[in-house]
Amino acid sequence: MKKLLFAVFAAIIGFTAKAQIDIPKIDTKAATSALSSFVKPPAIGNIGQTTGGIVGELTSKLSLPGTQKPALTDAIGGFLKSKSSIIGLAGTDPTKYLGKFNPLQSGLFGKLKTIMGAAKFADFLKLKPKGATGLLSNLFF
Repeated sequence: MKKLLFAVFAAIIGFTAKAQIDIPKIDTKAATSALSSFVKPPAIGNIGQTTGGIVGELTSKLSLPGTQKPALTDAIGGFLKSKSSIIGLAGTDPTKYLGKFNPLQSGLFGKLKTIMGAAKFADFLKLKPKGATGLLSNLFF
């Protein structure tokens, strides 16, 4: 009788232990895909100068009115300031960098769409550089 109780008890403990140590599967294809297309962001440099350069380029290339410059400067300057605090992660932990950068970029793009309007924002998206070169690359990478 003791052997039967011991066997039942051992089986219950074995099933319980196995249920507690199952490791969740990670979608490695999705993670690998995001990292394979990762572009290391450019150095920001002086935030004020970079912001002014980007705003000047956007107003010129998109023919934006001067009245939008203050709002663009606030949105882009705030974004670059936040981005500057995480840019170091791009070299050490790209996954963590993207996890913090993507929400920042989404917030910026929402503000830009409101400031510029949908049509000009669509034109803005067409200005995305292929790599991390030029001032506008600071907004995309």
